[in-house]
Amino acid sequence: MGLNLLVTGAGGFLGRAVVAEARARGHTVRQVTRAEVDLATGDLSGFLDGIECVIHLAGSLSGDWAVQSRDTLSATRCLIAAMQAQPLPPRLVLASSIAVYSADASGVVTEATPLEDRPERRDAYARAKLAQEDLMRDSGLRHTILRPGAILGPDRVMTVHLGPMIGRTLILMERGGEVPVVSLRDCARAFVLGAEASGEGRALNILGADRPSRARYVAALRRTGWPRHVLPLNWRLLVPLAWFLSPLGARVPGLLRPAVLRARMRPVRYDITAAELALGWVPQDDFDTALARAQEGAT
Repeated sequence: MGLNLLVTGAGGFLGRAVVAEARARGHTVRQVTRAEVDLATGDLSGFLDGIECVIHLAGSLSGDWAVQSRDTLSATRCLIAAMQAQPLPPRLVLASSIAVYSADASGVVTEATPLEDRPERRDAYARAKLAQEDLMRDSGLRHTILRPGAILGPDRVMTVHLGPMIGRTLILMERGGEVPVVSLRDCARAFVLGAEASGEGRALNILGADRPSRARYVAALRRTGWPRHVLPLNWRLLVPLAWFLSPLGARVPGLLRPAVLRARMRPVRYDITAAELALGWVPQDDFDTALARAQEGAT
C-alpha cells in the first residue's frame, strides 16, 4: 500500500530522483520546492495535511556558515516545528552526510564511528549537518537519518575527496582509501526505502557497494580526457602549514585547515551493512556504471 509522502528539496538534484523513485514504487508524493515556499520562513502547515512521512532533502551543499545556518538549519527548525504541530506528526527521513564523522576516524567507518566532537574545526557544510542531526534527535519526532557520500549523477563526477581542481589540473592528494560514492539511482532508492521502513532513530551510511580507491577513480576519469593533468601532492605535506595557519580559524581555506584536510583525505574504508540490514537496500550500480552514467549527463 502506497504512502503519502512529502519531499522537501524536490526540485534539486537528489530530490527529482527521489520523487521519481517514490512514484515508481506506488507512493503519492507532495513536492516542496524553493519556488513554492521558503522553508526557513514560510508556513508549511498546509503541506503536511495527510502526510505519513517527510523526506527532508532541502539544504545547501555549499556556502559559508550564514548560508548554511539559514538554508539548512533554519529550514529544518521550521519543518520540525510544523511537524510537531500536527495532531499525528509524520515520520521524517533526514538527508545528512558521511561528512559528520570525526576527522580523526581511521580504519573502517561504520555507524558506530564517533561523530565529530569539535564542529568548529570543520567546514560550514559538515558543521551544519552535525547540528541538523542534533535538531532531529532532540525533536521527539519518529525519524531515520541517512548519510550519503558523494552522489554520482548527471554533471556530478567530481568529489572533494580527490583534491582541488586548478583549471584543468587535478591536485591528487591521496591515492589510497575508498572514495565514499553512491550512484544517484541507488541513493534515491535508499531514501524511499527509508520512508517505507518502520524502524526509528537510526542513522545509516548510504554508499555504493563498489567504492573505488582514489587512484582507480582518477584513472577512470582520465579515460575521457579530463582532467587533462594530474599533479600528485601528498596531503600530509600540508599538515605543518595547516597547523601554522590554524589560529586564523575560518578565514583559512578549507584544505588548509587541519581537521578539514584530514576529514577529506585520510585513507579510510566504509561499511554499509547496517543500511542493507535495516532497509533491505542493496546498491545495484558498480562504480564504473555509475560514473559512465554521470559523465553521459555531463556532456
